[in-house]
Amino acid sequence: MLERFKKHIEQNFSELLTCKTLLTVSGGVDSMVLLHLFQQAHFNFAVAHCNFQLRETESDLDEKLVHDYCLKNNIFYFVNNFNTVNYASLNKVSIQIAARELRYKWFDELSASHGFNFIATAHHLDDQAETFLINFTRGTGIDGLVGIPEKNGKVVRPLLPFSRDEIIFYAKENEIIWREDASNATTKYLRNKIRHKIVPILKEENPQFLNSFQSTLNHLQEAQFLAAQAMNIFVKESVSETENKVEVNLKKALTFNQPFVYLTHFLKQFGFDNVNEIQKICNAGTGKVLNNAKFTLLNNRNSLQIIDNLTVNNEYIYINDILDVEKYMFIMKITEVSEFNFVSDKNIIFVNSNLLKWPLVLRKHKTGDVFQPFGLKGFKKVSKFYKDLKLSQFQKQEQWILENGDGNIIWIVGLRADDRFKVTHNTSKIYKLTTN
Repeated sequence: MLERFKKHIEQNFSELLTCKTLLTVSGGVDSMVLLHLFQQAHFNFAVAHCNFQLRETESDLDEKLVHDYCLKNNIFYFVNNFNTVNYASLNKVSIQIAARELRYKWFDELSASHGFNFIATAHHLDDQAETFLINFTRGTGIDGLVGIPEKNGKVVRPLLPFSRDEIIFYAKENEIIWREDASNATTKYLRNKIRHKIVPILKEENPQFLNSFQSTLNHLQEAQFLAAQAMNIFVKESVSETENKVEVNLKKALTFNQPFVYLTHFLKQFGFDNVNEIQKICNAGTGKVLNNAKFTLLNNRNSLQIIDNLTVNNEYIYINDILDVEKYMFIMKITEVSEFNFVSDKNIIFVNSNLLKWPLVLRKHKTGDVFQPFGLKGFKKVSKFYKDLKLSQFQKQEQWILENGDGNIIWIVGLRADDRFKVTHNTSKIYKLTTN
């Protein structure tokens, strides 16, 4: 196994030959064997052990095993004792998720502070098969069936081609001491149930089950690669992105074979993965909206717009005088002028400054807003004004309104001024309002 391991490293993890690696060791057979292999290969590494304090004295004995081994073999090591139960309670997550978050946060901190290039874990081929079967039962897509990646950022898993039987045989052959976690024997958890009940049946039916599984996994990874290539073409031809939104050109997207497969695959990263809902919004026409906690999906004139809800700015900006507004020049500038010169520019208006009551307020639309459009005698709801202009949902959310201190609207910024604040021949003081 050692020679096969070295060859595997040379072919697939050549970086480990020269870089500094943080090896995560629990004390179980998998990680103790990986530790021994790293030693025999003379890699540059240190050990990290997590004591999650979940199994009373058993956890302490795991820590002692790793401590004694590293001390005996002159290996630099780190140990951290976590209050996992308290963390899970405070963050309202399961014990398993809590342990994962705690350990990887610590591994990242160690990597940053001690210059480790990689973090190595001891996942193996049986773990791959179990993960595949777990995801298979949950109805996952291809991304969930291709297994645990050998490399994921700084995390590497060099034991993935090796079976549990190979690892145990190597441990016994080299008289490696390890500890068994009693919880691994129970069938309370789905992974253990698959490990102890399902996989043995598959191995009985096909003694070469793991080899066959590895072959299937390779085919799935190839299919995933081809699917990713096809998605890259779809995104390149159909998707554009600005600071505040992502836009899918429906006219181009619908020319693809099985367009809703592409659309659903693309949109699931934003939390929209129901193909029936996506078909409905595409067929419903302009104005149809889907929402989730983070994003809004809007059909707007032959395009799908994905809007980050956090960018929908509901801020109130208070303007106390004409000098104070200078810090908001990215939105508006107010200056005093001696005379009124009409300009045909929607981004400039002139107002009777004697009618202004400070502070002015820049804000977004509120339900019930009304104003008197410039040149008209009657009032109009701002929502109806937006509808007449055929503004998209995103444009409505982003549109600024300038409000007088008495609550009256002065300007739908960049679109229409309010007639009540217009300059007349009796106006003694004029302000010029400019937006960019």
